[in-house]
Amino acid sequence: MKDNYPDEHYFLEKLYRELFFQQEPRKNRLAEYIRTRLLELLWTITRLMGLGFLHDGRWRSERRLRQALAERPSLPTAVQDRSHSPRILIDVTSTHFSGKNTGIQRVVKEVAFAAAEMGLALPVFQYNAKLHPYFKNASATETIEPESGDVFLMIDAPSGMLATYSAIIDQVKKQNGQAVACVYDLLPKTIPWAFSPEQREHYDNWFSAVVCNCDAVVCISENVANELQAHLAALPEPRQMPIGWFHLGGDFRCDLTQSVSRDVAAITQVNSPFFLGVGTLEPRKGYDIALDAMEELWRSDIDARFVVVGRYGWASNALQQRILEHEQYGKRLHWLANANDADLICLYRNARALVYPSLAEGFGLPIMEAANHGLPVIASDIPIFRELAAEHISYFKKLDSSALATQLRAAVSTEKQAPKIEVATWKQSTHTLLDMIRTQSYQLNAGSRRR
Repeated sequence: MKDNYPDEHYFLEKLYRELFFQQEPRKNRLAEYIRTRLLELLWTITRLMGLGFLHDGRWRSERRLRQALAERPSLPTAVQDRSHSPRILIDVTSTHFSGKNTGIQRVVKEVAFAAAEMGLALPVFQYNAKLHPYFKNASATETIEPESGDVFLMIDAPSGMLATYSAIIDQVKKQNGQAVACVYDLLPKTIPWAFSPEQREHYDNWFSAVVCNCDAVVCISENVANELQAHLAALPEPRQMPIGWFHLGGDFRCDLTQSVSRDVAAITQVNSPFFLGVGTLEPRKGYDIALDAMEELWRSDIDARFVVVGRYGWASNALQQRILEHEQYGKRLHWLANANDADLICLYRNARALVYPSLAEGFGLPIMEAANHGLPVIASDIPIFRELAAEHISYFKKLDSSALATQLRAAVSTEKQAPKIEVATWKQSTHTLLDMIRTQSYQLNAGSRRR
């Protein structure tokens, strides 16, 4: 890789490749027109017959709420009210309805469980402008009414519900409470070329409607907190508010009923060492850099393997093709798009090192997970990774596949040693977060509370 190769050049190259995989399906305009007219006729007839509820969403809304209430998880024991003041309501709406268990959703669930189990906060979800307890046995009532002085913590605010969030923010403030948002990163603003126009628009709308109207903001790293403070100060109408930061935990809970898949069992039974990559397939994760480095090893007849764990993401078609059509795929190159908890734990415990070539992150959960399982880490040299791991992991120059290949060769020929990184538990992480909010001990702008 050439020296001084700018990030935007790297992303431009990846997006150029994606152009060859974009296929716009041709629509049958006549069929679409006929379908629309038939639906309009159906709606007219049902309204005249007094059956409008069949298509105006009322029955779906009621059914969806019943389903959402029924699908709530339960805590091991009922939460005991410890009479903390102020009361903190943690919003988990998007995670609950999405059913996903990756990235932010995993963080939201861990914070929700830890907060409720310690009796420090009440996780809630929104539906039809009402709040409901996220855990079945967390409250004696099925509807939670905001009370005077409440803090509404949005660790899960989706861009598709901005009007609802704006209404709740206003409601909380009218009752002398506070609205606090969690910012995971500012990447759509700091490296906009790494995101689609739609992704940037959603982020900008959420940032303007939610973050800029909060009383305080919490970030998942000091690096993000500093970026946020600088960004707010540079807005056409500069904003000042308390900004704090905390670090995420690394001891994710897992489903103990799951078993290791055949694919992962087969990978770990082979004697040759393997490197592990964890994260969604998208340009900023730098998987092409890791593949370039692995190919250097393979050309040198070094018998090492690379296992990628992550779902496909935006602008990843070319990368997917590169993996699936690679001559080493299924031999020295593996991609697991649907690995379960047991698979991931098994891979963390048996890999030679985690390879993390990302160009930009708000945190770096795989580093914490790897350290939690005693796995060495080889990562791109970016500020957030230095914040998390200091000198306890191996670094290579960002975008430099040859430098990464050098680190991989060293890892193959040396004994595996666990990194000495202090990894917080999710209860410790959540306690730090909630205590910071409750005592208003934010690290930045602590004296400028906006009312």
